[in-house]
Amino acid sequence: MLLNTWSILCESAPFILVGFFVAGVLHRWLSGSRAVQFLSEGRSRSVFWATLIGVPLPLCSCSVLPTAITLRKKGASKGATVAFLISTPETSVTSILLTYALMGPIIAVFRPIAACLTAVTAGLLELRQPEDHAGVEGGGSGGASNASACCVKSASATSEAEQAGPSRRAPLRDAMRYAFVDLFDDIFWWIMVGIVAAAAIQLWFDPETIRQYLGGQVQSFLVMALLGVPMYVCAEASTPIAAALVAQGLNPGAALVFLLVGPATNMGSLGLLRRILGTRSVMVYLGVIILVAMAMGMILNAVFTGLEIAPHASALCAPLLPGWAKTAGAVVFLALGAGSVLRSRPVRGAWTKFGARVSPGRQDKRNSRIPHHP
Repeated sequence: MLLNTWSILCESAPFILVGFFVAGVLHRWLSGSRAVQFLSEGRSRSVFWATLIGVPLPLCSCSVLPTAITLRKKGASKGATVAFLISTPETSVTSILLTYALMGPIIAVFRPIAACLTAVTAGLLELRQPEDHAGVEGGGSGGASNASACCVKSASATSEAEQAGPSRRAPLRDAMRYAFVDLFDDIFWWIMVGIVAAAAIQLWFDPETIRQYLGGQVQSFLVMALLGVPMYVCAEASTPIAAALVAQGLNPGAALVFLLVGPATNMGSLGLLRRILGTRSVMVYLGVIILVAMAMGMILNAVFTGLEIAPHASALCAPLLPGWAKTAGAVVFLALGAGSVLRSRPVRGAWTKFGARVSPGRQDKRNSRIPHHP
């Protein structure tokens, strides 16, 4: 188990680190005011801009909600909001690079294309519905606070950056702080969960069992969609899980369905979206995600069949980097993860506060200062 986990981590870590670096640069360049400007230019055009803006951003289906609510309140249409909500969690620079490392170039190219098609389709369909601003007024503030509860650090950091404005003295430092501190703290544990789950799948799931129960195309698509809708899994965490399933015999189209449906949906975000956009918009959102994911999965299977390529041949075994680079990337990733753990658990502050409350000496001094009245 540990050997499998270390092997997957070595394959993944260098590409994850590059993805975080690019994400920090994009965050520094793409401010909230620029995004609002793009999303206000025409109805159909705003959907395309929302899709393109959302693709490289490393936000999961939970942390994207405060950003989408803000864009909606500032004038973005429902179509642009829906497109942004789909394209952003389904892909990111980190997840695309990770897909290339673990699953090969074909799926790495198909994944963002499928995400863009899903987002544009849902956004354009939403534009055909009558515009209604009641959902934003009614559930906006409460929804924003609830959504921020899951990824409060990245959301608050983004809001503070937009209010204070970018620092002109150290733009690269600001970008790297966002990437390797704020964003890393939110995603690190999810990435580790995905890597450990992938190692467990490799160890405990027999390829024959997966072929037996998930061998059929339609059956495997439905199972992956049913697993992906209620599950909370970010784009980065879903990638090693899908790669391990493909390596054990799952067809690549079903893996793509999981990669598209899982990060874009979970029960919490769907409930919040219903309050913000309305039941009809949520039905369009969910239906388009599932149908387009299945259609793109069928096309992907046809591509692998036509090219006569074994999908598991490039999963978790392609020598893309030399061994020393993989090991160095894994060590750096774990070091950053250790820093994230220390930041998320302020032991010293908690211990000081705890000690101040229960320390006998200090308590006696405090009691001596308190006047006693009969």
